[in-house]
Amino acid sequence: MRHKPAMRHRPVMAAIGLALLLGACAGGPPRPGASQAVGLPHGASPACLDSDARMIRAQLFFGLSRPDGRPPVTAADFDGFVDQTVSPAFPDGFTIIETTGGWRDTETGQTIREAGRSLILLADGPAPALRQRLDTLRRDYMTRFDQQAVGLALDTACVSF
Repeated sequence: MRHKPAMRHRPVMAAIGLALLLGACAGGPPRPGASQAVGLPHGASPACLDSDARMIRAQLFFGLSRPDGRPPVTAADFDGFVDQTVSPAFPDGFTIIETTGGWRDTETGQTIREAGRSLILLADGPAPALRQRLDTLRRDYMTRFDQQAVGLALDTACVSF
């Protein structure tokens, strides 16, 4: 993947758009204040059964390519990030999925495909505190791996274990 020196890596935009679209299409009556707690459009909360817990679902999108043709973020690099940053911030658990996505280079108009990782987690508690922990993860990844952005999609979910 060719980058100009001043240009930094872009996130996997297609995956972000799909996640936002799916979150916005969830049906059911909203719980008062639920959509606004995570910044969703009014009415975007899913319908839950009485036995379900309503939680915030966060999905982060990490690209693995680096600018200027440098080697991509390796599995060992990403595992180190997870061990040092993600696990301490979210000790209750999370899921990581290997992804492939694409984004349109605004300078060339070409769609660029790249490998990535998506991290999904469920959380309850105050949304501002969760957002702060998520933003800390995003900043750390961007700094550590020279990324322009890490995508984030938030919605509410009906959860049972």
